[in-house]
Amino acid sequence: MQRKRTTRGFSLTELLVSMAIGSIVVGGAVQMFSQAMRAHWITSQKAELQQDFRAATNILTRDISLAGAGIGDIGIALPSGTGTLPVYPCSAIACNYVNSGAAAYPTQTGVPYLYGIIPGNNLGIAVNGQATDIISIAYTDINFAINCYQVSMDATGTIGTFTLPVPLPATCVLPSGLAAPQALNDGVVGLKQGDLLYFQVTVGVGANATTASAIGSVSSIAPGAGPNSYVVGFAAGDVGHINQPAAAGGSLKQLAGNTSGTATRLRMITYYLDISPNDGVTPRLMRAVAGQTPTPVAENVGYLKFSYDLFNGAVVASQNSLPAGTAPTMITKVNIAHLTMRSQAPGATGYQGLDLQTSIAARNMTYQQEYPISGSAY
Repeated sequence: MQRKRTTRGFSLTELLVSMAIGSIVVGGAVQMFSQAMRAHWITSQKAELQQDFRAATNILTRDISLAGAGIGDIGIALPSGTGTLPVYPCSAIACNYVNSGAAAYPTQTGVPYLYGIIPGNNLGIAVNGQATDIISIAYTDINFAINCYQVSMDATGTIGTFTLPVPLPATCVLPSGLAAPQALNDGVVGLKQGDLLYFQVTVGVGANATTASAIGSVSSIAPGAGPNSYVVGFAAGDVGHINQPAAAGGSLKQLAGNTSGTATRLRMITYYLDISPNDGVTPRLMRAVAGQTPTPVAENVGYLKFSYDLFNGAVVASQNSLPAGTAPTMITKVNIAHLTMRSQAPGATGYQGLDLQTSIAARNMTYQQEYPISGSAY
């Protein structure tokens, strides 16, 4: 007797149940994968944001901490008396970088001064209806040994002759690793059009000798008549109105006929926000150095605000802008009230964001206030 064999498959109900269970498992796996990818995206965006944030704050902190170095504790008088005030920040060709314009230097009794720190409350662009700040910092460039050269200014106050003496003067201190002062027309570190030079010279001899100082904006540089000699031009008409031979005060013409003297290069640096040309919408943090075209420090910076600690006798106050009766020389600390950045791209939950709030001591200016140099005004 033969048995009849039958092959029994899954029933429709079993198939439907299997498919439902499989769908649940696959759906869970897809959800877990999606969550993992989202977490990876958020982590990578935060890491990139933190890296950009750290880079921006490091350079900003470095510049602010150097503010005032080599400038002195009373500021440097700029040309006055012509009705044309110097402005900043400027490259060699333009002074329209801050909110499509320029800023005027602060004044004392009508005379504009360059200080180690110059606040710029509400001078920047508006972001989401809120005005932003700018800040300018100035300090001497110790890596460029132009101070080893002796300088003489012509009678017009528009041409300076720099000569490297032999032997080098005792006041010539070379940066570490440098065997001799750099050529002033060196292609890498040499003078460029728009660079600011701070002159400190002696005019006259003997009992009639006087000291004088002034700032000039470089317009040209060429080899001089002898070895290690250079002719540097300071032609009137520079975009920042620094070179004003006809000015009653603060002009290079007042240094004419000097018997000795040197110059140092100033780093006049301004931080501000502008709109990225990539999309015409997103703000970014810019760094403008005198004589150079401004460069972006960080993208996607949405807000920039500062306040300042002032030393006035026995009073220390934090101010958003300097009150009447005070001067930038009285600043001892810069407070970054807000430096807000967001990630480069939005994730599923939107942009990642960071907001920095910190204080930075301007080392040179703080020490001058807490341990005054003999004869200091404060």
